Amino acid sequence: MKDAAGNARATGPHADALLEMLDTSQMQGTTCALLTPAIKAKLRELQPGQVLEIRVDDPLARDDIASWCRLAGHELLTTVEEGSRLRVFLRKKPD
Repeated sequence: MKDAAGNARATGPHADALLEMLDTSQMQGTTCALLTPAIKAKLRELQPGQVLEIRVDDPLARDDIASWCRLAGHELLTTVEEGSRLRVFLRKKPD
């Protein structure tokens, strides 16, 4: 896949839903307090085993999401860096 400039763009797994938390640079480091409840709410809309893609521009979110997935039992599939943005893919745990 290529971006608008024609450069190769890394892709991740097929996502069943998308959650975007962008333009949070002025709140850097506080995204987790907002992101975790947003992820939980979005996952309620999904069936077990479905994949959620999260797009975020806070670099600290990488470790926060990974830790939260371990604690909550969801599977962190991959994280793709695209400049200052992260695309995180997680699979909802079985019920």
